[in-house]
Amino acid sequence: MKKNLCIAMMMATLVLWGCSQEKKQAEAPPPATMPPVEQAMDKAKEATGAVAKQVKKTTGAVEKKVEKQIAAVEEKVAATAVPVKEKIGEIADQVKAAAAKLTTTVESVTIDNKNGKVVLPHKKHAEAYGCAVCHGDKKPGPQKLGKDAAHALCQGCHKEKKSGPTSCNQCHQKKAKSLEGC
Repeated sequence: MKKNLCIAMMMATLVLWGCSQEKKQAEAPPPATMPPVEQAMDKAKEATGAVAKQVKKTTGAVEKKVEKQIAAVEEKVAATAVPVKEKIGEIADQVKAAAAKLTTTVESVTIDNKNGKVVLPHKKHAEAYGCAVCHGDKKPGPQKLGKDAAHALCQGCHKEKKSGPTSCNQCHQKKAKSLEGC
């Protein structure tokens, strides 16, 4: 009998417990339903607007920082540019002075020779052909030419250009004088 009483008590407990569970389920609110699409769209627009405001604010701050950095660099460049411009001016003056020295040429060069002096209208040649034609890579200035080198350089050029003297007595003069057409 004790056994039957235990079983009856357990059954009564389970029935009472089950009934209380049904009551709790009835009192619980119904599960939430999904909000309408319009509400979701409004929330998305609000979120997008907030993000856009933040982006504008950040962009403005970055632009201000960049402008300050550009101004600082421009100031440094301006401070550096003045001495550089002055130095360029000094160098340009030096180059002009050197060029003036180089372009100052003698009117004519007289070459003593046993067959008669040869007068070379140097300035005329220099203006027409430049220094490198006769002087090559060497620094312009007096040069020593032997007979063969002088004949090859001078006669060869005159023959090639079909201009200037090519025969002996046209260049070698007993009296030094400037040659026309040379």
